[in-house]
Amino acid sequence: MITANMPTKPSRRSHRPGQSLIAPLRILAATTAFILVALQAWAAPEMTTLGTKELLAIFTELTTSNSVLPAGDIEIANFTANPESITLPPGIQEFQVVSQTQPKQLGRKTIVVNIIIAGVAKEQVMLSGKIELYGNVVCSTKTLSRRTIIEAGDVERVRRNITMLGPDLADDAEQVLGQELKTTLQPGAVLYRRFLKSPETVKRGDIVSIQAASGTLAISVPGRVQSAGAKGDLIKVKNLMSRREIYARVIGADTVQVDL
Repeated sequence: MITANMPTKPSRRSHRPGQSLIAPLRILAATTAFILVALQAWAAPEMTTLGTKELLAIFTELTTSNSVLPAGDIEIANFTANPESITLPPGIQEFQVVSQTQPKQLGRKTIVVNIIIAGVAKEQVMLSGKIELYGNVVCSTKTLSRRTIIEAGDVERVRRNITMLGPDLADDAEQVLGQELKTTLQPGAVLYRRFLKSPETVKRGDIVSIQAASGTLAISVPGRVQSAGAKGDLIKVKNLMSRREIYARVIGADTVQVDL
């Protein structure tokens, strides 16, 4: 066992009937080869057995204790242990990770753990599981065609496994209402922000009021939209008084504004 600047060993705590055998883990030391983690453990008065439930708790704590992800959003799937259970003699139990795969936070991960009692490695166990991330996402409730303006009832917020979904997920149903779809969605499809755009406020050929203001001076002339745009977009407009084409910002369905 390699240790460096080993901190003081955690105080012993007696195990009471009904008390969980799995207490929070505390990192004692780490090197490139070994990671030593110990339970704030109990002095087991007799032989104890670690079964699947206890080994899963140990695996979860060892693999997620330093994660920046919210603990409530992480779940372990397809957990296995070899051997499936271990019977140990009395003593304070410590757990030393001697090897591990998949250094990334999410995905399949396997670790080999030495179980140490009174400074002596008593057993070794291989623990493996798939670390998954869950979160709230917006999904379609029915088939939504391209160019649909999303309304209440078209989408819902649900909790999903988002491990493999990547970034840019829409997670607030209220924020997508009134947005226009750029692609067709099937029922239950996850909605990404890149699938959305602001709906066109003005279309090519629309007659609008071109407004310009500077100090106390305000001007308004009629114009014809030359390119469609959403509210806030800078579009090309033809001034029907001067016959010149200018760029103006869309303010509303019948108004554009020129910055002087």
